[in-house]
Amino acid sequence: MRDLFAAPPNESPALARLDVATGDPARNLLHDALGLQEDRLDNPLALRLRPDGADLPYVVRAYWSWKRRLPFAYRKCQRGGDGKAPRCGDARTNLAPGPGFTMPATELARVQRFVHRNLGWGVHAGNPRTAVGDSASDLYPVRLDHRGLRPGAVYADPYGHVFFVVDLVPAQDGRPGALLAVDGQPDGGIVRREFWEGEFLWSTERAHGGVGFKQFRPVVRQPGGGLVQLGDAAIAGAPDLGDIWTGHAELAGTAFYDAVRALLEPPPWDASRQQREAVAAFAALARDRVGPIDRAAEFQRDRKRAIAMPKGWQVFEATGAWESHSTPGRDLRLLAALDVVRGLPDRVRERPALYVTGGDPEARAHALADELDVLLRDPQYAITYTRSDGSPWTLTLRDLADREAALERAYNPNDCPELRWGAPEGSDELATCSFRAPADQHARMEAYRGWLHQRRPPTRGDKAP
Repeated sequence: MRDLFAAPPNESPALARLDVATGDPARNLLHDALGLQEDRLDNPLALRLRPDGADLPYVVRAYWSWKRRLPFAYRKCQRGGDGKAPRCGDARTNLAPGPGFTMPATELARVQRFVHRNLGWGVHAGNPRTAVGDSASDLYPVRLDHRGLRPGAVYADPYGHVFFVVDLVPAQDGRPGALLAVDGQPDGGIVRREFWEGEFLWSTERAHGGVGFKQFRPVVRQPGGGLVQLGDAAIAGAPDLGDIWTGHAELAGTAFYDAVRALLEPPPWDASRQQREAVAAFAALARDRVGPIDRAAEFQRDRKRAIAMPKGWQVFEATGAWESHSTPGRDLRLLAALDVVRGLPDRVRERPALYVTGGDPEARAHALADELDVLLRDPQYAITYTRSDGSPWTLTLRDLADREAALERAYNPNDCPELRWGAPEGSDELATCSFRAPADQHARMEAYRGWLHQRRPPTRGDKAP
């Protein structure tokens, strides 16, 4: 997986789909390993792999299992809600994939159907968030160490986002280590992320289910020939596994992040460097938002009516055009990242033993606040978006920070790009705005604003904050 999603340092692989990676012999050591031309992009019958979100780790694992002729299993799960974690049904395997596989078909056609129908329709963000201690699940929680966080681990955040760990880079030559994970986008694109708390969100509230780092349960063959996923007790007792651990489920937010960071770089830490890294990561999240908003504007210009806006919690979980072009989840992450960027001075005050402070944590915190103001105004971190008339407009990170309230209701694809970037009413920036969402949708966004203001997306069934 390290090679499959490789990219130069500090860059993310530009992958429009998973099959772009599997179809590249330089990335994929199993390229056409079965001799079926299964990975050749010029073969119309080759595998077409375009998973998004929670599907991505499942599809990669299923692909690897198929190529190596290994067993694979997954479960169909509920999404959870009403304060309860998701629950799953019985395991389904590649030996008994279910209905639809009795008709004659080539091996490639059967695999394509399994990936597209079984996994694409059967797996969702609830699968990785089953409760800690629930063995009727696809994944189990792991220790926060190099073995537990090895490539193949999955990170499930409290709000339905799923990351797939592809590399754990050790610290060397005075540089900190890094945990790299890929993130499947709604359009099938793949982005590689580096672990930091502005993006890998964390919560110990049981209502969110079992969140954090997990590994897939091993699948073993029973004496009768059937396949089963190992439960928690079997994993704990296996000498070549034994990495199951539930302790991090009790870690408060800062303690969880500090534990992972300590794995990548022993403390005490250079707070100034951490702050620069956080600002750069925040800028990357802002830049990642530019493309989706540009595409939404192009989509909306060709329409004669507004995209229907879902009600209540479905704003975050809808399908169709709203899912493709709205950004409530993305915007919540951007706002959460802003909180992290602004919070480092307080972290130094609260946990001075973890940072290099020169013996004066308060003075160090004040200096960090001054450094942050300079960083947020630095043009190297600015973003440029396209206004309704096609003209560019540049915003610094300080501009975005000052627009925090506007960004809490800027996710509607029926609004012009200017509004979605928080342009103030009456400003020159907003003068080019050529379309707006209907008034009733604006009213509902204001009613739902609390979810983003509190950095807490709704649980299923919520009608309003």
